[in-house]
Amino acid sequence: MNRRNAPGLLLPATLLIASACGSAADSPPGSPVASSPAVSPGPSATIILPITTPDEAAALVIGSDPRFSGIPKEDPSLIGVCCFYQATARGDGSFQVAVQIGWGDCPAGCINRHNWNFTVTADGTVSLDRETGPAVPAGVKGSDGGGVSGIGGSLPTGPGIAGQALAGPTCPVVKPGDPACNDRPVAGATILIRDATGTVVGQVTTDANGQFQFTVPAGQYVVEPQPVQGLMGTAPKIEVTVGSGFEIVRISYDTGIR
Repeated sequence: MNRRNAPGLLLPATLLIASACGSAADSPPGSPVASSPAVSPGPSATIILPITTPDEAAALVIGSDPRFSGIPKEDPSLIGVCCFYQATARGDGSFQVAVQIGWGDCPAGCINRHNWNFTVTADGTVSLDRETGPAVPAGVKGSDGGGVSGIGGSLPTGPGIAGQALAGPTCPVVKPGDPACNDRPVAGATILIRDATGTVVGQVTTDANGQFQFTVPAGQYVVEPQPVQGLMGTAPKIEVTVGSGFEIVRISYDTGIR
């Protein structure tokens, strides 16, 4: 029996894509990165062949290279994100998956970007079509498989809460797609973490990129931003349910620019 092509075959989460001998960056364009199925990162992830959705195709790609570990799906509502993937279906039953790792002032849009474009077929074959951009330098999140988050940095093993504080608008008239009008990071903001009883269980301060992280047990929490001098009012509180990993939040302050 050809288990690889068996329709409806359920693969356990412990199986990884057969790429231990090389990463996507080591393969010439058009060469298969793997000829056997992979699974999405995570303790309970499973993939069923044939691949029928863009998300399943993306799981194979993310599992094909340790540098992609933890890279999230693109969220158009977020700015200052270093790393993400996009996945779309093609008309021939295959899927296109694009992965980006960026570095260098990512809160302002990332100075450098490295991009990979893959084709994933229904039988689980992942092929690198094109790779562009400068080499990801050593020490950059995502260059060594250390895991990257949607807020432009690496996170330890959860559970916990992480996020970024941003202030906007930054232009009187915001033009769509104009990076000069992107919300700006809020450094030095104090963030309180309250548990389900309302007790403060943690206090963190945002870094130069407006980012923060705090490890807490799984459960219900409220992220409570404190007022920041020079900004209007206080950013809204955010209710968060923490599971086994990090929950990512975006804190929005008002600059008062109109």
